[in-house]
Amino acid sequence: MATTRQSIIRGPGSVTFGGVTFYDASGITAEIDSATAEIPSSIAGKLDTIKTDQTGKVSLTPVGNLSEDLLAVLYPDWLQTPVIGRSVLGSTDAPLVVHSKAGQKLTFLAAAVSKCPDLLLSPVKTAFGSMEFAALLANGKLPTDANSLYKVEAAAYGLGEPPRSGLSGFHYSGSFGSLSIPDTVDGWTVSFDIRLDPVATDSQGTIDYTLGGVTVNARCTPLGLTESQILAALPVLQGRGSSLASANDLEISATGGLTVTLKKAALVTGPLQWGTTTLRAGELGFTANIDPTDGSLFTVEYTDPE
Repeated sequence: MATTRQSIIRGPGSVTFGGVTFYDASGITAEIDSATAEIPSSIAGKLDTIKTDQTGKVSLTPVGNLSEDLLAVLYPDWLQTPVIGRSVLGSTDAPLVVHSKAGQKLTFLAAAVSKCPDLLLSPVKTAFGSMEFAALLANGKLPTDANSLYKVEAAAYGLGEPPRSGLSGFHYSGSFGSLSIPDTVDGWTVSFDIRLDPVATDSQGTIDYTLGGVTVNARCTPLGLTESQILAALPVLQGRGSSLASANDLEISATGGLTVTLKKAALVTGPLQWGTTTLRAGELGFTANIDPTDGSLFTVEYTDPE
């Protein structure tokens, strides 16, 4: 039987999570994974394959519109002020919906941000890199229960399109104690590494993740800094075993854009370079440390100009 063109399913959609709709820059991918294990025998080889777990993952790159509501979902308080050992999904399920423009909704019943998007802070870049959501069984559900991991339903698409405002980038500058970085070669990149440790039961498989750690780094290639300024900011002459957490925050900000603060930051890399056309300062690398006064690691803030 021949395939008709109208039977081929395709087209864009959007993601809704935490009351916010995310429009993507280059497509949305939903992966539903059944983990497996083999049952071996020495005389016959593999006897069978069994299912051991079920998880979901939704990946996308947000188009880059800035809003306070969107930032609250992308960089939640539990990451800005991390409590190591906490439940990531919590006691109340947060559904994630992938809604196609063609009129189908795929709803993951319990989801959480598992990878924050890198922040790309430059006048010629939109703000966000790629991100991921993790999806697990709904709270108290077995894999065999109805609507345990996901559900699919027909529904007309009514979420519109991304606004055209707030897409362009801004010129960002940085300050770190007495070190001022008014300009860079190609902006700032702030990256987030989240460690999630799975929690599984014998009857259900993975039902939660425990927050195991959060690392936040920022990097840029500065313009105008001298050898003396860079060397003075590096901690290389501190004693072996000494803490690198400084008294200074790294603040990266732009008028009309974001203000990103890495708490108690340390400058950990600052190469110097010599060559015919080589810039003296290489790429600087900063890392954040927990502020003992309030437990915060970083903040991402935006004031809507309206």
